[in-house]
Amino acid sequence: MKKLMFPIVLILSFTLCQGHRSRCKHPSEDNLRQKLYRILPDPYLLDRSEHIPDVKMKKCPTSVNTSSELIQDRSISPWSYRINEDLNRYPRQIVEAYCLCKGCVTSKESSMVSEPFHKDIPVLYKSSKCKKSRYVYKLRYIKVAHFCICRFH
Repeated sequence: MKKLMFPIVLILSFTLCQGHRSRCKHPSEDNLRQKLYRILPDPYLLDRSEHIPDVKMKKCPTSVNTSSELIQDRSISPWSYRINEDLNRYPRQIVEAYCLCKGCVTSKESSMVSEPFHKDIPVLYKSSKCKKSRYVYKLRYIKVAHFCICRFH
């Protein structure tokens, strides 16, 4: 009888634990947005909607595109944008820059490199904790590339 009780207790405790986890839901998009925007000094810091991510990755140009209206194309350290996605973070998608070239377009010197300029931005990460049947999101700062610059190596 004792040998039979142990597996039953084990299964019951596992089932109860699983049931507890499934009761925790995600907060609404509005709730997360309000929480994050209370922290942000500038709400437009995260709004990078004017930066359109590439459908396919661009390559390093052979010369500066002086006819383009886009600053990232006219730069000697050209860049483009891609989506950085993390399902456990709010916002889940962040537009970030990536450099198109290793060096700088107009420089023949190998001592010049193209590198992303990062800025720390606040985001909310989902924790494993549950409060009032909702997942708790914690504030963190992550580095996000905003554009690329040339510098001496």
